[in-house]
Amino acid sequence: MISNTSGNKAQAVLKNTISLPDQKKVWNKKHSADDHESLRFSPSHLANLAEPYFPRKAKILELGCGVGRDAFYLEKSGHMITSTDSSEIAINKNKNSFSKSKVKFKVLDIGEKLPYKSGMFDVVYANLSLHYFLDSKTREIFKNIAKILKTDGIFAFSCKSHDEYRTNGAQRVEKNVYFDKNKHAIHLFSTEYVNELMNDFFDIIHLDDVDENYAGRISGIVRCIARKKI
Repeated sequence: MISNTSGNKAQAVLKNTISLPDQKKVWNKKHSADDHESLRFSPSHLANLAEPYFPRKAKILELGCGVGRDAFYLEKSGHMITSTDSSEIAINKNKNSFSKSKVKFKVLDIGEKLPYKSGMFDVVYANLSLHYFLDSKTREIFKNIAKILKTDGIFAFSCKSHDEYRTNGAQRVEKNVYFDKNKHAIHLFSTEYVNELMNDFFDIIHLDDVDENYAGRISGIVRCIARKKI
């Protein structure tokens, strides 16, 4: 007979052996195929919702810019943008598509330590780019974001709350974290989880969970706008 203690140890070992696939490879492939090209000049719902909360001429760091749609929109709104993505293919295409803009497009892996000084930005903005990590890494990322924001700075982001297309038949890695047959990872957020993540560093201004048409299908999206605590 196997004891409960042995069973728990076996589960812990199994959990530690499962990791998420390399998402940079996934997104390089998607951007090479121009999967999201139709979105390039159309700002996201989050950008329209969040921009009125930004200070004028804000210094903004965008994490996970994709095809550059929101960087272009935010620059036209009068802000100074450093727009980043882990996919060098996405960044190179953005530099070509927005060659006349003043947006600084850079390759950056969100999962690594952010290479910016404390209090450097007025705003950190991330549309559908923070839901690709395990819980422990997600918490680390949010802590790093708080560090590089100015006191009273704005953090605006959105993440999936449900996406049956990605989760049906997918491999479960840990609670609310999956990857599908195409190695695309998804960490599903909830408003309760966002409140937990934000509690130590931010005061929430706006938080909701809405259904949006994204990439031709309906997905649940948690949207949050918050201010760094003084």
